[in-house]
Amino acid sequence: MNREDFAKQWMFYRIMAVVVGSVLLVLTILLISVRGLGNPEPSFYVAAWTAHGYLFPVYVVATFMLSTKLKWSFGKTILIMLAGTIPLMSFITERRVAKEVS
Repeated sequence: MNREDFAKQWMFYRIMAVVVGSVLLVLTILLISVRGLGNPEPSFYVAAWTAHGYLFPVYVVATFMLSTKLKWSFGKTILIMLAGTIPLMSFITERRVAKEVS
């Protein structure tokens, strides 16, 4: 495995895990605020959820590309991909993968 290619894949995965996790966390807090507490919906609310809808597939691609380099099992790859759907879980998963890789 080419070290430079791996470093690029690793950095791409890490950036996407943090971005997707951050956006999902902020949007979840807004969702609770809007739906649970009855606050008015911010003007960027729909656009932000749409942006997350576009970011998540990029995270899935980043995870898949890293999984092919590290030869993960299908199940492990799917679980890491699904971590991007649960607030805070992408951060936890990224840290676990970092320990495994280093």
